[in-house]
Amino acid sequence: MQAGMFPNVMQFRWLFLDSTEKAVAGQPFRTVLLARDSRGRQARPAACDALRVGVDLSGKAHLSGASLPLAWRLGQLEFHIENELAEVIDAEVRIESPDPEADVLLHTSQIRFMSGPSHSFAIELQLADSGSPMTGSSLPLRRELSLTVTTKDQFGNLTPLNRSVGGQLMLRSSAQRNAMEMRPSTGLLSMRGTGEAQVFLTALRPGHVEIWVEQVGGISSAQPPLKNATTRSLFFVDTDHTGVYSSPSSYLAAFRSKASPSDMQWQAKADEVREAFLHAWKGYERYAWGKDELQPVSRLGRNTFGGLGLTILDSLTTLWLMGFDEAFEKGLRFVKDDLDFDNADSDVSVFELTIRALGGLLGAHTLSGKEIFLERAQELGGRLLPAFQSPSRMPWPTVNLARGTSKTSTQPVILSEAGSLQVEFRSLTARTGDARFRRAADKAFQAVQSVGIPGILPVFLSPPGMAKVQAVASKFAFGALADSYYEYLLKQWLQRPSEKNFKELFLEVMDALPGIVRPSPSASETEQMGRVVHYKLIEMTADGSLDWKMDHLSCFAPGLIALGLMELPQHDLVEKGRNATWWRLAEGLTASCFELWASSATGLAPEFSKVNSKAPHKFIEASSNGRHSFLRPETAESLFYLYRLTGDEKYRRWGSKLFQAILNHAKVPHGFSSVRDVKAIPTSPMDEMQTFVMAETFKYLFLLFSPAAAFDMNHLFLNTEGHPLKRNEL
Repeated sequence: MQAGMFPNVMQFRWLFLDSTEKAVAGQPFRTVLLARDSRGRQARPAACDALRVGVDLSGKAHLSGASLPLAWRLGQLEFHIENELAEVIDAEVRIESPDPEADVLLHTSQIRFMSGPSHSFAIELQLADSGSPMTGSSLPLRRELSLTVTTKDQFGNLTPLNRSVGGQLMLRSSAQRNAMEMRPSTGLLSMRGTGEAQVFLTALRPGHVEIWVEQVGGISSAQPPLKNATTRSLFFVDTDHTGVYSSPSSYLAAFRSKASPSDMQWQAKADEVREAFLHAWKGYERYAWGKDELQPVSRLGRNTFGGLGLTILDSLTTLWLMGFDEAFEKGLRFVKDDLDFDNADSDVSVFELTIRALGGLLGAHTLSGKEIFLERAQELGGRLLPAFQSPSRMPWPTVNLARGTSKTSTQPVILSEAGSLQVEFRSLTARTGDARFRRAADKAFQAVQSVGIPGILPVFLSPPGMAKVQAVASKFAFGALADSYYEYLLKQWLQRPSEKNFKELFLEVMDALPGIVRPSPSASETEQMGRVVHYKLIEMTADGSLDWKMDHLSCFAPGLIALGLMELPQHDLVEKGRNATWWRLAEGLTASCFELWASSATGLAPEFSKVNSKAPHKFIEASSNGRHSFLRPETAESLFYLYRLTGDEKYRRWGSKLFQAILNHAKVPHGFSSVRDVKAIPTSPMDEMQTFVMAETFKYLFLLFSPAAAFDMNHLFLNTEGHPLKRNEL
């Protein structure tokens, strides 16, 4: 700018010492005004001092206190501009000569103040469809939420997070697999210039979930404070789902309305399973009502569990799922009017009463919401509590419900019996508020853990009467005497995911499991042109040698592994190559379990089979003491979980073959009977119908052939007897 009528025709230049594109909120923006005479030389101090200089700033900008008062030095006037707001401002310098007739010189420029370094983070939630902000402590399930991540500098200006830490930024969550949907599915945050980013979340399961922002690449040192600063805890509740339908038939109609075209092709098979179950139920109803079990050949009832009508209690949840209104109502009336624990004046297995009777009552309450089931479950639980009054806090093996007493025993504790009571008793506390039930079960679990052996445990522990629990030299196995202990590690975690010790114990077990699997599930030994390797789950004796035998009971294992693959957080699965190993085990063990059935003359599986010690470790014909079949459910259970995991129709086809074998060789005129020898045709019935055939075998086959909506795994899980309990209940 050049001055007319200014002393010595002075010239002025306004210089920015900082780039106008790099002005930062809260930091001084340095400028200088230069005064020169007509020859370009530094103006005389006297001439400069005679000038009046003013600075006008728009917005929230102001002159830095360090620049005031304005003073010329050597023909220069330096002043700094500050602004705590990220904005574009107009800056105007006004120069006036002492001569009143001289022009007033003006110079205007724009300066863009950017936000400062990230200082705070905010996460705002709104309903995506309405934009309504989410207030309060609870968030709804199955409603898409718009989650906006904002970062601000110390003055509250939005600031791009990427600029501070570099790399890519991802939204992470502690949600279990299949428990939350995210859009975009990767969680990648695309930060806008304003510092905002939007992600859409839909929670599918109730409970607490933590979310946070994580850096991928860039400055790794920013990672811990970034996660700490952005972690938020969300709590999702099911505001729409009551878990209750008016009747079994309405439940059946509701889930069948959601059938896919593929499901429709299997509905006829599901109906065949319903008819088979109803055939067994009618036989029991006619010849053994009120007794524990039906002897379907002699058409008599027998009491093996205290005369509680155990078949009724164990069948209630199957009756509901299959849509049998009349039969369910008859079972409900029995529970209300005829179930009398005072009549159970005999010593009965605590373990079996817990998983079958207590589990059956809780499961019926889960599905129907009928309070009578919870009332009777609470009464039964109270009568079981005396069994836990042992020096070790592990339960005595039997209880007399009528007398409220348990006999002492010097026999070793069976691992599965002490370690498979927890989910039922913990659920009972969650529903009644009576802490005694959970406390007893937790103390029993802690007693088992006190042996201090990681991973797979021996199947026997010291008797309940020994205060200090010790391992008893015995085999290591995943089948009989041990199975459901390992199952309940994962399922106790499903009850309360914040209790991570259960998950960690389960992971330890799964890391040790390949030690009793043959062939070894390592990738180098199993990558055979994509073919599924038929793994065998064998046993290890106390001295460390292998017992080449596989129980049918161990066929629950691939289903449990599949459940783990569906539920555990991804970061746990990627560690130690678990994801790949577990997939191989789940598919390969299921193939061997199906082989146990399909390789026999009847198509029924034996109780156990010997395994060839030489590769490829094929089954050897079962010995005479293992050829019987109780129509156990474990293979059908794993087929159900493998189909849910993979969607592969072969598991439904395999299930159809299992079911056909049961129809062909175990059906009798008034029910279904255990078979004496699966190799012999015609079969010889054993005149017994185990209650788990009603509770589990037919249930798992029915669910296998039914739409996913038939059993909502987002809200429920099944106890070891196939009874639905609530997830996130504690």
